[in-house]
Amino acid sequence: MALLLLSGICFGQKKISTGEYESGLKLAYDNKNNKLTGYFESHTGWDEATKAPRFSCIFYIEGVIEGNTVKIKSYYPADKSEDIISGTLEMLDSKTVEIKLPEEHGGCGNVQHFADEPVKFSFEKDMAWVLIRFATTNKAYFHADKSIEKKQKSYLVKNDFVCVDKIQDGWAFCAYHGKKITKGWIRTADLNKI
Repeated sequence: MALLLLSGICFGQKKISTGEYESGLKLAYDNKNNKLTGYFESHTGWDEATKAPRFSCIFYIEGVIEGNTVKIKSYYPADKSEDIISGTLEMLDSKTVEIKLPEEHGGCGNVQHFADEPVKFSFEKDMAWVLIRFATTNKAYFHADKSIEKKQKSYLVKNDFVCVDKIQDGWAFCAYHGKKITKGWIRTADLNKI
């Protein structure tokens, strides 16, 4: 049972798996506070002129686990006050979750529909994350250690998501999944409150 709690939480025969799911979903479970956090990010419609996708579907997920169906709030970090959509995340089994939202987030109608019918996601990679958070400052610098003096050149910009392995003394050891994975310590004061 203790082993299961490290990577998720048990609900009878079901548990939520912490880590990467197919199609751009990442989920983390904080068993101390019984919190589920995560984000979905997917893009489509490559534009040759700009060398970037035309459409994006990006939103943050937070909820409290009370059973196999979790009531979630989802929103784009920059628009939290105007963009909150409450929905559900259901654990179908230990390797599959399903998300249902009553309406679409901006851009999602062109990428992935969540309001038409529930969207299933299969688990792909186990990770030791306890939280997923996002930057709330214009520049949130990575540090080599839990010290202001150990600042590195790499930083997050406002609304970038990070996957948190641990929190200690006002610092979060986390990873940013961009073109490459960047890891280090970031001050929790530079990240959203849970």
